[in-house]
Amino acid sequence: MLGSVFALCSAFFWALAVILFKKAGDTFSPISLNIYKSVVAFALISITMVLLNIPFFPGAEPRDWILLALSGFIGITLADICFFTALNHLGAGMVAVVECLYLPNVLLFSFILLGERLSTGGIIGSMLVLSAVFVGSLSLKELRSDTRNPGNVMHGIIAGILAMVFLSLGIVMIKDVLEHSNVFWATLVRVTSGCLSLFLIVLFHPKRKQYMAELKYSRAWYTALPASVVGNYIALLCWVAGMKFTTASQAGTLNQMSTIFIFIMAAVILKEKITRQKLIAICLAVTGAYMTIFT
Repeated sequence: MLGSVFALCSAFFWALAVILFKKAGDTFSPISLNIYKSVVAFALISITMVLLNIPFFPGAEPRDWILLALSGFIGITLADICFFTALNHLGAGMVAVVECLYLPNVLLFSFILLGERLSTGGIIGSMLVLSAVFVGSLSLKELRSDTRNPGNVMHGIIAGILAMVFLSLGIVMIKDVLEHSNVFWATLVRVTSGCLSLFLIVLFHPKRKQYMAELKYSRAWYTALPASVVGNYIALLCWVAGMKFTTASQAGTLNQMSTIFIFIMAAVILKEKITRQKLIAICLAVTGAYMTIFT
């Protein structure tokens, strides 16, 4: 039950962060935004560990360090660059559709790497959540109006697909490490790996001056900073904790609820109308989440 609560909290806070990240993407490039939010996460997690007296070097096995570092490179560096690229090229509707691939990938990798199998109720619940995201997102009118760069739609879709593959692989591959590791320490190792690999990419990138210039203080920080705190500190810790305290399949299903939360927040915060289509999606998702947790 604890893992389910963390997974749902992760979905909620990530949904809130996405709304803010979309605005920050108007100023930051995908790489510079990834560096910014990763540095913020590194600082906040480090401070938290100091305050809670959590050791930075807990005497873990070399294999744990390697897997967590590799997970950070795959799930933060590669996944987030692809995600922010998709976010820059696609509107909210199309990104939500592409994000439907997160759950199938988690289920696939959890079966291949962990041998996990969902119960009948879990299978039905995951399919309900997946169908809810698809039903709520797939509106041809919205897809056309949300697209910022029609000529780069395919680029954005490919980037979004790769983001979901890297994201799901990056978290499932460390499931066994999380079983015996502190959530803050494991998250810090992943974020540190992501930061270091991003800085190496920028160091040898022909546009490194542009990326570094984008990181200088500006009004964009007013959006990027709260988005990073919510998305890459609170949501990230909840995401890892959810994966630690429940099965990867169940956590992945509940994580997919983030898109449904985006629909709700758009109505509450942005005063967008909840259509009949999205209301049906919310009902399907809530039913699916209930079945996933309690069956």
